[in-house]
Amino acid sequence: MPGENMPRFDANYVPKSALTIFAHPDDAEFGVAGTLARWAKAGCEITLVLCTSGNVGTHDGKYTRESLAETRKQEQKAAARLLGVKHVVFLDHDDCELQPTLELRRELVREIRKHKPEVVISGRPDGWLYGSEYINHPDHRAAAAAALEAVFPCAEMELLWPGEGQAHKVHAVYITFTEEADVWIDITDTIDAKIASLKAHASQMGEWDPEPMVREWAAGDAKAGRKKMKHAKGKKAKKGKESKMKYAEAFRVMKLVNDEQKPPES
Repeated sequence: MPGENMPRFDANYVPKSALTIFAHPDDAEFGVAGTLARWAKAGCEITLVLCTSGNVGTHDGKYTRESLAETRKQEQKAAARLLGVKHVVFLDHDDCELQPTLELRRELVREIRKHKPEVVISGRPDGWLYGSEYINHPDHRAAAAAALEAVFPCAEMELLWPGEGQAHKVHAVYITFTEEADVWIDITDTIDAKIASLKAHASQMGEWDPEPMVREWAAGDAKAGRKKMKHAKGKKAKKGKESKMKYAEAFRVMKLVNDEQKPPES
């Protein structure tokens, strides 16, 4: 079974269930698709929650807002199938207009309580500038802020929005696109699935091949992870798969249930 007899939330841990919260179709594929494919292969039940339909995400004049939304939804479903993801949820907010409102937070609480994930994956709400060429999309920050606020404290509070389902305690949040990573998940065996899932978003990729960039990013994360493991607390890197990983995805993991605690019933 996923997660059985493993240290909770380390690089090799596989949760029984996971739910991602991102702004647009293709956001999860860029950030965490290798991890999702690895976990799904090991038996994790995964739900993708997309806050928008990506209905203005194009410079191609052939689309209307409505036709682009439908195209991107179909692309997202195809990408999910390639990764082994079972559930895809669209909240259908408008692209480029997402805000971390109480309404959005309540919708996310509803999905968390419905699917009862052990782990939630999201972006970082304070990520504005990356390198010297990329200003983070405001929808990314809004989705990440709403995700964290929905996870804690809202989803677990019985007296808050009881009409949205039974309160649920998320055990950990995996934050991607972070400069404060502390867990690196080996995606060497699933990077091809990640690349294929990105290519499924044809309306976004156009003629561009994401493979070289994806491999470069993942190789860089693997290098950083190997270095961190080698030097962490003055200990030598463990022998085995972690130290030999070629490609990885990096996360900051917020443990809301400690290793020593018995997971609460939900």
